[in-house]
Amino acid sequence: MSVLPAAGARGGDFLACVTEPARSAILRRARPIRLSKGRTLVEKDSRSTNVFLLREGTAQVVLYSPAGREVWINTAGPGDLIGELAALDGEPRSTSVVALTDLSVISMPASEFLNCLKDSPAAALLLARRLAAGMRKLTEQVYELNLLNVQTRIQRELLRLAKAGERRDGVIEICPAPTHAELASRIGTHREAVTRELRTLAKDNIIKSGRRSLIILDLERLERIAYQY
Repeated sequence: MSVLPAAGARGGDFLACVTEPARSAILRRARPIRLSKGRTLVEKDSRSTNVFLLREGTAQVVLYSPAGREVWINTAGPGDLIGELAALDGEPRSTSVVALTDLSVISMPASEFLNCLKDSPAAALLLARRLAAGMRKLTEQVYELNLLNVQTRIQRELLRLAKAGERRDGVIEICPAPTHAELASRIGTHREAVTRELRTLAKDNIIKSGRRSLIILDLERLERIAYQY
């Protein structure tokens, strides 16, 4: 019998939730894919419906405007599922997925993915919780984009990044840190605004920027100014 997944479980537990012999069949027939940094795994509006399990590396889920402006949606890491929406509703891909690093994934046909959900309640519950978490995150992003100023949006994004950072000697290190342009894409602003706010936070000894790293020096103070509204 499968064990029900924890509320915070990631896609990497999906196969662990799938009943035998379905898991063995998937692993036997799944197609391994290696993708180099900068390559596209999923193209927006594509009619493909395969689901991918990300084993190694980091991918960026993005949208592009007609003028080429990049809009960040999410970041996927080891253990995450990619492309499940198209498998569920049969509609074209809603976003593009680009490799931020070299990737190792396994590709699963939509039919096998759906059979897993039908036959494995624990896997279906894992997916439901993942989709619920995504909806909560989207709700928070819509609220911030419409009601908060740029400075506060940057501060809150830094707090989200800090959750995955490394704690040591009373500080939190985010490494590798997103570039100023990547931060701007995440919160719907431009690179110059991010640069100005990071300089202000550094001047106030709240953060310290390094080469592709960012150190949160005073998490309590950052939380206080980010949630003062």
